[in-house]
Amino acid sequence: MFCSRCGKQLDPTSRFCTGCGATVNVVPPRDTPRSAQLVRPRENRMIGGVCAAFALHYGWDLNLVRVITAVMMVLSAGAGVVAYIAAWVIIPEAPYGLPVKSV
Repeated sequence: MFCSRCGKQLDPTSRFCTGCGATVNVVPPRDTPRSAQLVRPRENRMIGGVCAAFALHYGWDLNLVRVITAVMMVLSAGAGVVAYIAAWVIIPEAPYGLPVKSV
């Protein structure tokens, strides 16, 4: 994979070119498909899956979303906790996935 702006070879998981800083159009990996609907996934979640839901839906980095959420909870003096609990209740949980049949 190469940068369309400067031609430098890129890592397949990178989102920006290290040479010129251009945004790279990256297709989300197959094991973590971008969700069309905002749902809390059943895997890769810590407390309620709210951060994982936003990261999966918008294609963001999960650890970055968790850090930003923690900072917002500390700085908002309780309003962040209430917002997190409200999102936990409002955002539906993803349905169970059926096992993939191997041929």
